[in-house]
Amino acid sequence: MIAKIHLLLFIAAALLTGCVNTKKITYFNDLEKINGIETANRLQSFKVQPGDILQITITTIDKDISLILNPTAVNSSPMSQQGMDPGYIVDSAGFVSLPLIGKVYVKEKTTSEINDIIAQELNKTIRNPYVSTRVANFRVSVLGDVAHPGSYRVPGERASLLDALSMAGDMNPTAVRNDIMIIREVNGEKTYVSLNLNDGKTLASPYYYLNNNDVIYVKPGSNKLFGTSKLVQLLPAAIGILSLITTIVIVSVK
Repeated sequence: MIAKIHLLLFIAAALLTGCVNTKKITYFNDLEKINGIETANRLQSFKVQPGDILQITITTIDKDISLILNPTAVNSSPMSQQGMDPGYIVDSAGFVSLPLIGKVYVKEKTTSEINDIIAQELNKTIRNPYVSTRVANFRVSVLGDVAHPGSYRVPGERASLLDALSMAGDMNPTAVRNDIMIIREVNGEKTYVSLNLNDGKTLASPYYYLNNNDVIYVKPGSNKLFGTSKLVQLLPAAIGILSLITTIVIVSVK
């Protein structure tokens, strides 16, 4: 009888501790087997798309001209008054409209290329203009089995999948790490791709670095329904209770 009870205790402890496989919750656990240089992903420059909002700052020697070229520096733009990010919105055709210049085609251009294009246009009438462009509305959404799901602003022009997960407080222990879904809009069409964070080759994926308005969905594992992580946390207490019951049974038998 006592031997059977001890056997049941051992089996219960093994089942509880076996619920978490460290290999499944470790990122890129195969990197030690591969060459990191070969799997490196060369970062592609961020390219502007319709719907992006650009903050374009133009500086000249003449302060009056600078005020004309940078109206949002003095007064809030209509977009900022409506709660949107201030700046110039890229229309569906890929143009922005600027003071003194008119329409400028920026679709599929990097911010550096946009700086050069605007400066060349201004050089026709203004001497030595300085142009600085940044994307004001770079955001990604992280949903699913993470600590803090939501929409997050990216301060620069570069954000990786790991950056986004970090903003969301990382994935929960119950999350599926080998099937992370990235939803991206390309030329008006939604594309879907699955990334495996247990595989170092993911670092070379064109989806590892994110685009504006990308959505990351982290699937919950089957253990999520049963609260496995809570069971593991309560393992010492559970073993203690089972031990107490065993002691009571032994005393009763005697």
